[in-house]
Amino acid sequence: MPIKFNQVILDKLHKNKTELSKKVELSILSDLEGFTRAVDEARVKIDNASNDWVLRYIDLQNEASTLVDLQLDYIAYISDLKTAMERLEANVSELGIDPMSIQEYEDAALTEGIFRANLDDFDEIVTTAQNMTKL
Repeated sequence: MPIKFNQVILDKLHKNKTELSKKVELSILSDLEGFTRAVDEARVKIDNASNDWVLRYIDLQNEASTLVDLQLDYIAYISDLKTAMERLEANVSELGIDPMSIQEYEDAALTEGIFRANLDDFDEIVTTAQNMTKL
């Protein structure tokens, strides 16, 4: 167990019965203790904050993975929708009917248009999510 600095100084002075030519500043001990305590407290704070951040980041990575899966589902569903629209177009064209005169086709066309309008935004978001550095 280390000996306290004060005790070391007192022992040295008592042994040598020396008078110091300079003033020995023992208050440095409290400075040293204070700085040590400050560093320890700062380490605990950054350690806690780092652990919290890592947990939130891992949650965000999981959400990013879910986002990628949702985009793949969205693309698959829109592909199915386009295939169904093309089949309907082929069937009604033989009858000379404009597919846009059919409400379901019009709704599907609107949905497909919304998909195309948002595709770039979704791609940018998902690409950003996919490029997150893994911890």
